[in-house]
Amino acid sequence: MDRFGYWNKILHVNLTERSTRIEEPGDVFFRRYGGGRGLIAHYLLKYVPKGADPLGPDNVLVFAPGVLTGAPVPGAGRHSVGAKSPLTGGFGESESGGFWGAELKRAGWDGIVVHGVSATPVYLWINEGRVEFRDATHLWGKITGEVQDTVLAELGDPRARVAQIGPAGENLVRFAVIANELNEVAGRTGMGAVMGSKRLKAIVVRGKTPVKLADAKGLNAVAKWVSSTMEQNHRAFHEFGTGAAMQGKNLEGGMPTLNYRLGAFEHVAKVDAIAVRDQMRVKMEACYACSVRCKKVVHIEDKEEAARQASETLYQGKGTVGVDPRGRYRVDPRYGGPEYESLAAMGVNLGLDDLVAICKSNEMCNYLGMDTVSLGATLAWAMECFEKGVLTLDDTGGVPLRFRDADAVVKLVEMIAYRRGVGDLLAEGSQRAARRIGRGSEAYLTTVKGMEMAMHDPRHMPVMRASYMLAPTGGDHMRQTEYRNGLRNQVALCHFLAYDDAQSLDIIKAVTGWDITPDEMATTARRGLTLARLFNLREGFTRADDRLPARFSEDLPKHKGLTAAQQGAIVTEYYLKQGWDPEGGVPTKETIRALEIEADAVTV
Repeated sequence: MDRFGYWNKILHVNLTERSTRIEEPGDVFFRRYGGGRGLIAHYLLKYVPKGADPLGPDNVLVFAPGVLTGAPVPGAGRHSVGAKSPLTGGFGESESGGFWGAELKRAGWDGIVVHGVSATPVYLWINEGRVEFRDATHLWGKITGEVQDTVLAELGDPRARVAQIGPAGENLVRFAVIANELNEVAGRTGMGAVMGSKRLKAIVVRGKTPVKLADAKGLNAVAKWVSSTMEQNHRAFHEFGTGAAMQGKNLEGGMPTLNYRLGAFEHVAKVDAIAVRDQMRVKMEACYACSVRCKKVVHIEDKEEAARQASETLYQGKGTVGVDPRGRYRVDPRYGGPEYESLAAMGVNLGLDDLVAICKSNEMCNYLGMDTVSLGATLAWAMECFEKGVLTLDDTGGVPLRFRDADAVVKLVEMIAYRRGVGDLLAEGSQRAARRIGRGSEAYLTTVKGMEMAMHDPRHMPVMRASYMLAPTGGDHMRQTEYRNGLRNQVALCHFLAYDDAQSLDIIKAVTGWDITPDEMATTARRGLTLARLFNLREGFTRADDRLPARFSEDLPKHKGLTAAQQGAIVTEYYLKQGWDPEGGVPTKETIRALEIEADAVTV
């Protein structure tokens, strides 16, 4: 039979044995799981023993595109990465855009499951159907840009795509990322540390076979709709990326400031996406097959070099090469630019109004390989602890941890990536660091299930409350607890594209040819959420973990704190909606049967 949207080929890689095998799980499998979270949860439940060390040989690392990944339509350039999280000890999953996932699909693969640990540093070279283990000893310790240059020169193919870890992943920083195209990252839950624990430096992919489509004309019509309605639907993303609404959020009293204690920052206009555009943005880039082009690229040089660059054709009409007026920092445009989460986490929430330093920290996170959200929130926690005297200079090795000190933050980024001095403590993430320090430092955490919350205050934004409390990964703001976003996560469709549910349905039909219904779309999302719930329950998570940190019971100047009763009502309502036991959130036998996941539930 003809297959559309997938190849029926999962690559299993055993790093210990340096061997590979191909799994062909069948058509029912792909329609049931879709990709993304569905694939990840299935393989974690199947292969990761209960209680396994996330940084040990028994964890598996799953690269999971969706059935839409690689289709020629805006928003279909995404893939997910998952494992047992070294940050939370629970279900770990992160998503990335760019081109790598589409390249993997074009190489003929629907996913990669990495088992075991390599004895020495290694990278994988996947060239169409051929898979090769290559020595990475000479790459170990190098930053992402150097690795990409070296690998592409070695392979002699400048069009290959590289997913890799930086020094932070090698040093097992618990919020290390996996970067592709240097400025796209699978950012949350510490997947880079898992990859580092396996001594897998990179996976390099080259694909030349277009994904087969059931209805190419129908899909092309959707792509044309996106480009023809850019002004109405996507102009803000194209013009600014994310972060243009920071001043509005600030006025509403919901801008995370000084470790989420305040809802406003007086200098927010100095560090939002508008300021980035006006001062240092040189262009906007796109992911695979996308006409929106919402990814910022910033460039900062000294005055003489900036003047020269600005006169070159490359930058004519595309923006302004930035200048650090104090001559401290240069920022390489290869590493993209800061989006909202980074501007807020590495800027406003730390009390910083120095946009040049924020862009430098963002660049460093991309070439060292760290999640800006967990890093910024961990620094904010540490700074409040230092302010309150809970952390002292004796604890920090003489390094002051103060809000509003931009240059110190830049130095701390490197210390954390290399686990130097106090960086070794902070590389554990804020919750583990708080357990080590004690002294009441837990009161200042902004973590859920061990993962630092993103930069949207649930006291200000009611839609974020269930997202934070009930996302299987912890403090995730992407509202993947809702069926719309949950489905997009599995089939790999970008959240920022303004498709309504009917258009999403049309895209899935056009790519796969499935006679899918709106009910089946919701069931697919519900299946992924329930599988992830089963994994977390198996690893010891309970209803007690489905709550906001103590900080969010406190009032903001313009918003009330959230009581335990308010939070409990949201949790119970959600459990009932999912078909889980209302007391403990355990999926019922009827739900497991209806979702056809009995085999996955056996290990729980």
